[in-house]
Amino acid sequence: MRRYSTFPFKKSGFTLVELLVVIAIIGVLIALLLPAVQQAREAARRMQCTNNLKQLTLALHNYHDVNQNFPMAAASDSGRIGVLCRLLPFIEQQNLYDQIEYGTSYQANFDLAKNRIDGFLCPSGTFEQSKFPAAGGDEEDTYTTHYYGNAGPIGTNTLSGVAYQQDASTFGAISKEGIFYARNCSSFRDIQDGTSNTLGFGEISFGKYANNRAWTRGSLQYNATNVALLDTKTHSQPINYGKNGASLSFNTGYGSEHPGGANFSMMDGSVRFLPQTIDMTIYRGIASRAGGEVGSVN
Repeated sequence: MRRYSTFPFKKSGFTLVELLVVIAIIGVLIALLLPAVQQAREAARRMQCTNNLKQLTLALHNYHDVNQNFPMAAASDSGRIGVLCRLLPFIEQQNLYDQIEYGTSYQANFDLAKNRIDGFLCPSGTFEQSKFPAAGGDEEDTYTTHYYGNAGPIGTNTLSGVAYQQDASTFGAISKEGIFYARNCSSFRDIQDGTSNTLGFGEISFGKYANNRAWTRGSLQYNATNVALLDTKTHSQPINYGKNGASLSFNTGYGSEHPGGANFSMMDGSVRFLPQTIDMTIYRGIASRAGGEVGSVN
């Protein structure tokens, strides 16, 4: 004999209120997790940027071992190639180095700059190519760099009370007290402040920087008073000064898309993250190679 239950059948499922509560909880969890994910990604990008700067500085050391000096920022009679070109053999880019044309025209090496080199670009940077379509060339299709050599400080040495040595230029003052400067080479023996207290390279990777050029270019020189440093920069403005669109010359303006500051390498091969709030006395002091300033980024 078949028996039938006397209990009424009840369908299982969520009520509308329960469903809304679950959706709200999921939304809160996502809101909490997304910033953490973004921070983890930025930490990874910043670590890669740090490694790029370290490799460039080690390449600079190897260059010095071979040549007994550091490369000059540019020479007007050598195709105006810059520091990065001269470091190519030391970052496993000998093939590109062999293609450099040592003519008098900087446009001659634009085809070379159409090669993207990961080690020249910060992963957090918002642009990769030159923003300047040069007349008679094709620079708009070339890759740029986010890492620039230390051309020295602009301002006053607070220890001596004397202005740092510089040359005047239409495109911005040219310091004579950094690691790289036009038409001359420095060496380790010139770094009297100590390699751990002297900047080597720093980054300019924020999107509003408009003066980036092909990574092959070292300078633009019309005459003694018209010099633009294109892969080296001076230190005269605070870090991230131009990030919000402030007007900058060719020769100033380090900064990055990393929150709060930018990465810099020291001449001993270490890499530091310098905050945008760093005291300008210290900042200019570590940009000079032999100013005798007492200051530390530690």
